[in-house]
Amino acid sequence: MNILNDIVRGASTQFGREFGRAGANLILKGANSYTIRGISDYSGRIKVSDSSIVKAIKEIQKIKFVSTNKANSSRLIELTDLMLANISFNGNETLNQLTDLKELVDQYNNKFDHGSSLIDDDFKDKSIFYLEEKRKEFVTLMDEFNNETKIFINGNLELAKQKRKSKKTATILAFPILGGLGVHKFYLGKTGQGIMYFIFSLFLIPAIISFFEFISYLSMSTEKFDSKFNLEYSYYNQFKTTN
Repeated sequence: MNILNDIVRGASTQFGREFGRAGANLILKGANSYTIRGISDYSGRIKVSDSSIVKAIKEIQKIKFVSTNKANSSRLIELTDLMLANISFNGNETLNQLTDLKELVDQYNNKFDHGSSLIDDDFKDKSIFYLEEKRKEFVTLMDEFNNETKIFINGNLELAKQKRKSKKTATILAFPILGGLGVHKFYLGKTGQGIMYFIFSLFLIPAIISFFEFISYLSMSTEKFDSKFNLEYSYYNQFKTTN
């Protein structure tokens, strides 16, 4: 029995292809940081600490198919309802759970393929027609999710690019002539440190420190510089979207 399987698989494949994840588990630091989640534990019992997505994955794993068409179609509806309840975009909270969402989609598709193969092709119960409507809703929600996620990421990435500090500029400003006055600190938004550099500039200590910072910036990769000084850009740039 093929209930929109090819269409759903296509929408799910697009979801998995659209969003790449950076390897680091923590990109941003500081008061406005976003924690990038690692791989969650999808085994065992449902815990209070589990997110709604992880709970849904564990619920899917618990569903077992039987020998009757009617019962299996009911289980497929239950599976799809679990998906429908979790395919929605909620900003950065969702971005931090993309790995879990992809696992949920994969497990759902695999479980659905198995269950639908157990239902006879000539089984025409009203539950099958209801299931078809649910599957169409799933495809629609997946498309909306993909579009909303890309719009959110691309919009925030453009804003982050406009505020992005240049590694080249920071390196030049860190050279002791200007670095001793804390100019590079002001450029990087470290106003408090810049003031301290300026106040103690007559003692030449800031100039010595800025020389080492100049060497550090010079040898630092662009990616590492961004992860340290362009946190918003580093965060949104990790998600590889296509238009």
